[in-house]
Formats: sequence, C-alpha cells, structure tokens
Amino acid sequence: MATAEERLTALETNEKNIFHRLDEIRKDLEDIHELTASVKIIAAETVSISRKVDKVDSRLQAVENKPAEDLRYYKRTVISCVITALVSGLIASAMTMILR
Repeated sequence: MATAEERLTALETNEKNIFHRLDEIRKDLEDIHELTASVKIIAAETVSISRKVDKVDSRLQAVENKPAEDLRYYKRTVISCVITALVSGLIASAMTMILR
C-alpha cells in the first residue's frame, strides 16, 4: 500500500497536470473568441460586398440593355422613314393622276 507521502506526491503531480490542461483550455478559449470576432467581421464584409456586387450587376444590365434600346430606336426611325416615303409616293402619284 502507498504511503501518505507517495499519495501526496501523486496528488501534487495530478494537480500540476490539471492546471496545465486548464491553461491550455484557456488559451484555446481565447483563440475561439478571436476566431468568433473574425468571423463576425468577415460576415459583415461579405454583406457589404454582396450589396456592391448587386449594384454593379444592375449597372451592368443597364449598360448591356443600352445597345438594344438604341437598336429599337433606330429600327423604328428607319421603318417610319420608309412608311413616310411610301405614303408620300402614293399621295404624289394620286395627285399627279388627279391633276392630269
């Protein structure tokens, strides 16, 4: 059977191990707190970046749609000119027939 001195030595050794482990756990806990703070900052920056990307996307769509709008405008203008020319030709030919 172990003597009181051997038991006391074993308990002191266990106590040192426990305090050493406790110090390691405290360090890990501090690291976890720092990591949590970093994740919060990253999340906020991600939201900000997402908003900026949405703005850029809407501006890009406007730029991409601009040539199509211009094309529609010029297409309408050309069609209007052709119709005006045809109607003017018909009216001129009708007037020449009437005035003869």
